[in-house]
Amino acid sequence: CHMNIFQHLAFSGVDVARVTAPDAFVCRTICTYHPTCLFFTFYTDAWHKESQRNVCFLKTSESGTPSSPTPQENAMSGYSLLTCKRTLPEPCHSKIYPGVDFGGEELNVTFVEGVNVCQETCTKIIRCQFFSYSVLPEDCKGEKCKCSLKLSLDGSPTTITYGAQKSSGYSLRLCKTGDGSVCTAKGNARIVGGMNSTWGEWPWQVSLQVKVSTHRHLCGGSIIGRQWVLTAAHCFDGLSLPDIWRIYGGIVELSEITKETPFSQVEEIIIHQKYKISEGGHDIALIKLQSPLNYTEFQKPICLPSKYDTNTAYTNCWITGWGYTKEKGEIQNTLQKANIPLVTNEECQKRYRDYEITEQMVCAGYKEGGTDACKGDSGGPLVCKHNGIWNLVGITSWGEGCARREQPGVYTKVAEYVDWILEKTWDDDGDVLQKSSA
Repeated sequence: CHMNIFQHLAFSGVDVARVTAPDAFVCRTICTYHPTCLFFTFYTDAWHKESQRNVCFLKTSESGTPSSPTPQENAMSGYSLLTCKRTLPEPCHSKIYPGVDFGGEELNVTFVEGVNVCQETCTKIIRCQFFSYSVLPEDCKGEKCKCSLKLSLDGSPTTITYGAQKSSGYSLRLCKTGDGSVCTAKGNARIVGGMNSTWGEWPWQVSLQVKVSTHRHLCGGSIIGRQWVLTAAHCFDGLSLPDIWRIYGGIVELSEITKETPFSQVEEIIIHQKYKISEGGHDIALIKLQSPLNYTEFQKPICLPSKYDTNTAYTNCWITGWGYTKEKGEIQNTLQKANIPLVTNEECQKRYRDYEITEQMVCAGYKEGGTDACKGDSGGPLVCKHNGIWNLVGITSWGEGCARREQPGVYTKVAEYVDWILEKTWDDDGDVLQKSSA
């Protein structure tokens, strides 16, 4: 573990990425959470080459160390802290940089009182990655000044300009404590071949229950915002009236539900416009709740992946639900969980020659079968932990039977629908969903 940042020194190695950062400490955090970065070199704002000011070069090498560190003015270098088990930095940047303007694609502009409120606003907006707060006279209206919410392809500012009457900083969404972290739930999914879950292990999981003649669990779903649940469109085939649905969160045992158990009523069901009954595509729907949820350790949202994460190689993935544990089974009382590997779409297509596996789908399962989602798990989450953050990668959609050999489960690929979700969930307060950084 090497915690020092070395002044006036450049490390040599193979560049794996290049990002913009306001200081070497942010550069080091980015390196620590990058999957292949072992060490870095950061060029300060005083560096004489305009194209390299505030640039953070993420590097690696076969030996794991720099081949030839060289003295260089206005350069700073250091190592990933991945081996420092007790000293990993938070994967977020809480510092506000006065006199600095972060450049990027402008997501939205609002007027707020104070730079801290601007940062809070950015944290609440799902796609906002960083912000700039201007106190120029022409950018202020009374006590409130211009707060520009921004984003970029890699989550870092595209430019950093000094000497401006502005202050800049990052969203606090990836911080492990505080309101900005509600979707970064800790934890290590209905399920054939699964095991019992514990209370609070999957706090985004909800039970979608319908009350017609009787009251019963029908589908799963995932909390993605205070008033929003994401699930599968096919759960509402023939059951599209909001009044008949009840949403239960923060539970593990269905038998715990009594007449006194609180539940959420449904204000609106939004089914993807391209979804068609009896077809497997676009199997995604949003539920807007009548009242906002209170977040607790047992009930809080899962992060949405970035739409740029469509090719991320997820390895630690789980499915959860109360569904059948065999094809001709029954709903389970205890929420089940199972660890399950993703399958490439090419391999999945070979197993489903009579169906089209599209880019809007993701498959998961073991070649030998034995572990899978089943009836009653529909609409529930396929979640994967990546860079310390749980992401909602898929929505349980369909498959040939349950846990059959060489018949993986097929899930709606959430990353392909992020823009649709944002469009439908945006409200006047801008208080929408939680999303992990790209």
